[in-house]
Amino acid sequence: MWGPDLEYVDEWTFPLLPDSGMGAPTQMVDACVAVGSDLHWRRSGAHLDLDRLRWTLSLHETGVVGLGVNSSGPRPRLKASNVDERTLGIARYTVDLHMDLSLAEATVVIADIVQTELAGYPPWVEWPVEEKRLLWPTVVDGGAVWRDPRTDRAVAPIGLLAARQDD
Repeated sequence: MWGPDLEYVDEWTFPLLPDSGMGAPTQMVDACVAVGSDLHWRRSGAHLDLDRLRWTLSLHETGVVGLGVNSSGPRPRLKASNVDERTLGIARYTVDLHMDLSLAEATVVIADIVQTELAGYPPWVEWPVEEKRLLWPTVVDGGAVWRDPRTDRAVAPIGLLAARQDD
């Protein structure tokens, strides 16, 4: 989905799991880090090269935040493979993303954007999954969690999916 044509006052690009936010709004960087941490776990489908993934946050003077996610940078030289590889390219996605969101709300919005993009276009990547169901990002008691839609159980806080692998 294309966002409104806005002029941005600042923009930051950083890796999937940055050492710092480089001056970007803290709750947005922390939300990206939580979602990025979980991208390593419970994926099904095409290969996703997370080493190339970069976040871009663009701030508009009204407080609207544009989210860009891109994994289509230079590929490392590897032997050819017949495995489909999924690249991720979301450019300035602004629906529901605003500076006034809490960390939990921003995390859920970013998780939903990334999940929708991965599952919505071929080659598909279903993420994160519990058994064969996509988990839904939602806010519960002020925290961002992955919820199982069948059992309505909070599976793990977003950003801590790896800690729940043995459950």
